[in-house]
Amino acid sequence: MPISNDMIVRIAHADIAMHMAFPRSVAHWHRDDDEKRPWQVRPGDCDALLIGKDDAVMIDGNCSNGVSAPDGGIIHIYGDLASTIDVDGHYEIIITGDVASGSTIDASGFCHVFVGGEFAGELRSTSSTKIWIGSHFTGTVKTGNPSTEIYIGGDFNGNILPNETASLLWLTVAGFAPQASLSKIVDCGYTQFNASIARGDVAPGIYPPNGRLKKTSGGNSFNRWCVEAKNGT
Repeated sequence: MPISNDMIVRIAHADIAMHMAFPRSVAHWHRDDDEKRPWQVRPGDCDALLIGKDDAVMIDGNCSNGVSAPDGGIIHIYGDLASTIDVDGHYEIIITGDVASGSTIDASGFCHVFVGGEFAGELRSTSSTKIWIGSHFTGTVKTGNPSTEIYIGGDFNGNILPNETASLLWLTVAGFAPQASLSKIVDCGYTQFNASIARGDVAPGIYPPNGRLKKTSGGNSFNRWCVEAKNGT
């Protein structure tokens, strides 16, 4: 089997924690067969791919050439992403390794992405997004409308900003996140921004200290995050 049981369990956990973000992928592993959805299997570093609405593709290794899914579908990469993925419609993207610097995910429609390792690339979304990052985040996520949910299993040293309109954003960081990075998100004027931070560079508490309401040129912006512990203490 090209994917370990440990990774399958991690994806299933992320699926449930994000309110069924990857149901078609988990169902594929859960049932005995998957005849309703034909799976294409390609070797690592295969040629560029175009898949259809009801297709599912599994790349057994790193992906260094483009993948396009203009009508949705399922994309599994059992390795690293070092290229561009263009997607639209309803789809799931599973990347068991890293999203390398310079790689891009251009997403329209309902964007659900699982990354097992680090995220150093860029994701640009125009619609709702759920993204689970298993390790550190040093890349960029440009959020869509109406909502974005991000989980970061490591440290947050990247950038989160609106692709077009700032709307709703929920963020969980299991590692360290600097207060300056969170304040930059507030400056974007999201309609609502809430975050749970395991470790920060400030005292444990509820932030921002001056209250959750910020008035912007686009209207009211409500912000609240909790820091559980100060780094190094």
